[in-house]
Amino acid sequence: MRRFLLALLVAGMVGLSGHQVIADADVNSQPFQSSFFNQDSNDSNDFQFSNPSQRPNAQRLPIPENTPTPLEGIRWKKKNVTIYMETDDPKLKWAFRDAVKKWNKTKAVHIRWIKDEEKANIVAADGDLARNTTGNNGVGYTTSELGSTRTEYDPTTNTLHKATSTLDPNQLDYTNAEFRSEVAQHELGHALGLAHAPEYEHSVMIPRNIKTGITKNDAKTLRMLYAE
Repeated sequence: MRRFLLALLVAGMVGLSGHQVIADADVNSQPFQSSFFNQDSNDSNDFQFSNPSQRPNAQRLPIPENTPTPLEGIRWKKKNVTIYMETDDPKLKWAFRDAVKKWNKTKAVHIRWIKDEEKANIVAADGDLARNTTGNNGVGYTTSELGSTRTEYDPTTNTLHKATSTLDPNQLDYTNAEFRSEVAQHELGHALGLAHAPEYEHSVMIPRNIKTGITKNDAKTLRMLYAE
């Protein structure tokens, strides 16, 4: 099966979220058009093909349209998803566990903790995201991030292969537990296939300023995405 390389890197407004999507590829692959979120950006379109004409034609997992919360166009093959706890930070561990409980309450997916990282679909990690320099054509900027999610998938089938959601313990250390959970919910939303939502929507996937956890719109979208 031919695979194509695509890359997406998003740095979150007010230090909320970075998101990178990569798929295994051959030498003829084309990268994603990158789009960035920073304090001066009004762009909410963070997922686009750099060359739409090169989208491969193959049997794919169904992706619904016109969902309440935007989608990345990718998903896990099944609604049963496994996750591995890589971080040892107690505050972040609680945040990830609470976020998993919240997503499981939607009944759209079932996320299960396992002890084998190699077999896990999602890895819950920590890392220093305080200085992330990004840019296009050699022009970059520095932004602080609270969380970042990196996903790998096969664009010929829309199938997610691996996701790593990272929270920054230094940036989140002095925030409250509820906020840390909401950031983890946001990042796991990316790991499940949700994209950033525009500011006027009611969603945990708004990148610039989380004011709510998982909403009815998010739950409905996930149920549509993983409908059997």
